Amino acid sequence: MPKPTSKQRALIAEVKDLMSRLYLDPDELASLDDSSERTTRLELAKRQIICGAIILDYVLMDEFLSCVMCWHFFGKKRGFPELWKTKRFKVFNYQLLEKTYLVQKLDFVKAIHKVPKTVVSDLMALNDLRNAVAHSFFPENRPRKPAWKNKSVFEKESFVRFKEDMIELKKFFLERFLKGSPEDLAAKPEMTPPVLTITEHSEPVA
Repeated sequence: MPKPTSKQRALIAEVKDLMSRLYLDPDELASLDDSSERTTRLELAKRQIICGAIILDYVLMDEFLSCVMCWHFFGKKRGFPELWKTKRFKVFNYQLLEKTYLVQKLDFVKAIHKVPKTVVSDLMALNDLRNAVAHSFFPENRPRKPAWKNKSVFEKESFVRFKEDMIELKKFFLERFLKGSPEDLAAKPEMTPPVLTITEHSEPVA
C-alpha cells in the first residue's frame, strides 16, 4: 500500500482532531474513568454519527431532484459549471430551487417523469426522518419517532437497512436520469453522462 502523501497525513491528523473535539473518537471515549459518562458519551457519539448520515443523504437526494429539474428546463448540452455563469440559471437556483422543499421538488419530478412507488415512498420516509432528527434535540419525543421501516433508526440493523435503501435510491437517480430520460423535453436525450453537480462546482444546486 502506498504511503500517505503529506497532504493526506495532514488531513488524517485533522480528521482525528475533529473527532476528538466532537467526542466521536471511540478510543478516547473508552478510556474515560467514569463508567457512566463513558456509556453516555458513546451513545451520544453513535446518535451524532447516525443523524449526520441521515442529513447528508437527505441533502444528496434533494440535490438529485434539483438536477432533474435543472435538466428539464435547461437541457444537458451545457454542463452546470457553464450554466452557473448565466444570470438565468442563477436566478432559477436562488429564487426557485433554494426556496423549494424536497417534497415539492419530488412532486414536480413526478409530474414530468415516471417515478416508481418504492422510490417515492422512500423519499417521503427520508423526508420525515430528516425532519425528526434535524428539528428535535430529542426526536424520540416527537409524535412520529425517528424510525426506518417501522424500526428505530438508532438500532444498528435498522440503520444498516436505511443505508442500503439510500444506495438503491442513488442508483435509481444515476441510472434513470444521468444518461437522460424518455420524458426529457428533447426528442432524444443526451447519452453522454455529464458529471454530477456535487463534483462540478463548489456551489450547491439547491
